[in-house]
Amino acid sequence: MVRIYWHFRTLLAWSLAVVAFIAFALTNPAFLNAGNLYSLLQSFAVLALVATGLAIVMIAGEFDLSIAGSIPLAGLIAVKVGETAGIPLGVAAAVSVAVAVGVLNGWLTAHYAVPSLAVTVGTLVLTIGLGFAVAGGKIVTLTDFAPGLWLDQAIAEIVSPRALLHVVLVVAAGWFMAKTWSGMKIRAVGSDRQRSSASGLPVTRVLILAFVISGLFAGVAGALQGLTLASGAPGSDEATLLQAVTAAIIGGVALTGGKGSIPGVAAGAMLLAVVGNGLSLQGTSTAIIQLINGGILLLIVVIDRPLNRIVNKSVENSMSTSQHRVPTNH
Repeated sequence: MVRIYWHFRTLLAWSLAVVAFIAFALTNPAFLNAGNLYSLLQSFAVLALVATGLAIVMIAGEFDLSIAGSIPLAGLIAVKVGETAGIPLGVAAAVSVAVAVGVLNGWLTAHYAVPSLAVTVGTLVLTIGLGFAVAGGKIVTLTDFAPGLWLDQAIAEIVSPRALLHVVLVVAAGWFMAKTWSGMKIRAVGSDRQRSSASGLPVTRVLILAFVISGLFAGVAGALQGLTLASGAPGSDEATLLQAVTAAIIGGVALTGGKGSIPGVAAGAMLLAVVGNGLSLQGTSTAIIQLINGGILLLIVVIDRPLNRIVNKSVENSMSTSQHRVPTNH
C-alpha cells in the first residue's frame, strides 16, 4: 500500500506537468517553437538538479538553506579562478567549495545534534560573506566567452550540453537513491534516526553524504551558470531555493524525512518549469507566476493529506493484525 501511494505521488506530479504542457501548447502556438522549448528545458534542468540535491537532504530528515548562497558563490569562483587559471580549474574550485560547505553542514548537524535549519542559515551567511570577499564587492567578468557559448549551444534546437549534464546527474541520483545501499541508508536515517543509530548505521557519515550531494549539485549548477553568463556576483539566490523546495514537495518528498523519489522531484521541477515558461510567454508577471506556483503546491498538499491518512491507517491496521495474530499448533 505504501509503495503504491508513493508511486501515485510521482504519477500525479508527472500527470499535472503533462496536462499543463498540453494546455499551453493548445492555447499558444508559440509554446512549441524550438526556441521556447529550448528555454523550457534549460529552466527545467537547472531546477531539477538543485531540487534533487535538496530532496536527498530532505529524505535524510534535514534541510539545506545554504544552497541559496552556494549557487552564486560557485558561479563567482568559477569565473574568478577561470579567468586567471583556466576554466577547468575554475569549475573544480567552485564545485570543491560547494562540496566543502556540504561537508560542514553535515558534520555540524550530525556531530553536535544541531538542527540543520540553524546550521544552514549560518553557512548561508558564510557563503554570502565569502562571495563578497572573493569579488571585493564587484561583479566579476570572464573575457573568454567560448566555454559558455559551448555549454549553451543548441543540440537538435531544443537542448544544450549544460542541460544534458544536469539531467544525467539527476538520473544518476535517482539510481543512487533507488539501487544502492548508501541511498537506502539515507532513507532509513530520515525515517527513524534513533533506530538507525541503534542498528549500527553510520548516521554521521550518511548525513554528511546527503549534504555533500546537495552541495555538489548546487556547485555544478552555479559554476556552469556563471560560465554561461560570463560573470558572477556575490549574494544569494532565494528564488531558486524556494522553487527547489516547491518542486521537491510537489514531487512527494516528505518534510518529516524518509519519503520521496527523485523521479517525483523531477516531475515537480518539470511542472514548475512548464507553468513558469507558459505563463511568461503569455506576458504574465513574475508575481502572478509565483502566486500560481504557491497555489499548485497548496493543491498538492490538499490532495495528499487524505491519501496520506488512508495509507497510514492501512499500515497501522496491518501492524495491529500482525501483532494480534496467534500462531496455531497442529
